[in-house]
Amino acid sequence: MGLPIFEINSKVISQLNASPWQIRETNARLGIGFLVMFFYLLIGAFVFVRIEGPAEQRDLNAYDEFWTYWTRVLTESGFESSQVDQLFADIRYMALKGIWREKNATSDRSWTFGRAFFFSGALISTVGYGKVSPKTQGGKFFTIIYCIIGIPLTLALLTAVVFRLKQPSAWLRGKLNARIGHLFHTGQIQVFHFLLVAGLLLIFVFIIPSYIFTKIEDQWTFLDAFYYCFVSLTTIGLGDYVPGDQPGQSFRAFYKMVVTVYLLLGLCCMMLFLATLHDMPWFNVNKFFLFKGDDYLDPDAKESDGTQKDSGPRYSHFEDESPIMPHASNGYYQSACTPPLR
Repeated sequence: MGLPIFEINSKVISQLNASPWQIRETNARLGIGFLVMFFYLLIGAFVFVRIEGPAEQRDLNAYDEFWTYWTRVLTESGFESSQVDQLFADIRYMALKGIWREKNATSDRSWTFGRAFFFSGALISTVGYGKVSPKTQGGKFFTIIYCIIGIPLTLALLTAVVFRLKQPSAWLRGKLNARIGHLFHTGQIQVFHFLLVAGLLLIFVFIIPSYIFTKIEDQWTFLDAFYYCFVSLTTIGLGDYVPGDQPGQSFRAFYKMVVTVYLLLGLCCMMLFLATLHDMPWFNVNKFFLFKGDDYLDPDAKESDGTQKDSGPRYSHFEDESPIMPHASNGYYQSACTPPLR
């Protein structure tokens, strides 16, 4: 997820306090991790070639037929072969710059206020996609300065929003513990809490916006819209789908601004999802690559001495998410052996 995921991982790593000898002992794990990543990239490359390759070949065959037909027609009309090649090169150049005009149609300018606003949001959110990009030297220089100032500011603001979103998330987890804490241990409650947060984000950040996009963008299927939401909010930003670029759309500038706000709020929700995921020791892969054996487990889950191992259930403490529940002292989960206070 670009810079947001880097910020979260940096926070987690800074809290691990791994000593140099612990890091050295896990160098082999790190090497295995890179090997797994390499094979994962190989699998992705193989699958994409198998899926996308045939479609690309069909497009190339169609283009070859188009090229052959119009080369013959233009040559028979008196054009030189070099002139035909230059004509196609000029068309390709203008199309890549995003300049295209249908016959008797008005020009669709790239640098309208709505598109510029959307472009600015794509820059500071590190989504970084779209058909609009600076072509002048001044525009490129301003983009660099704009990002140097805007990206850290945006990341700080998004982090502040996520911190506030974690308060109701902690309240929800406290409610789960109060209702079902006597039936399930802490790890299971964490899983229930994570699944509930993930489900809410799936509905309100992906499914509902995808449905809205299908109603506004006539050529988008639900899968196209969901794909756009996922690629954008994970800051992959491929740019193959851009909302508000169809000619004749009403209120395009306002639509672009609303989409920009959606992207920023959606990034906050994705950061909340990652923060909730990192609260679960089983999914915190960072510790696996820094600690060996049981040393990578959550320090709060480890007992201070051997006499406490069988003394009853102990629940994890989350200092940054207190109060966990109204009747829990010092932010700890209430033990399953202790009934709730009335």
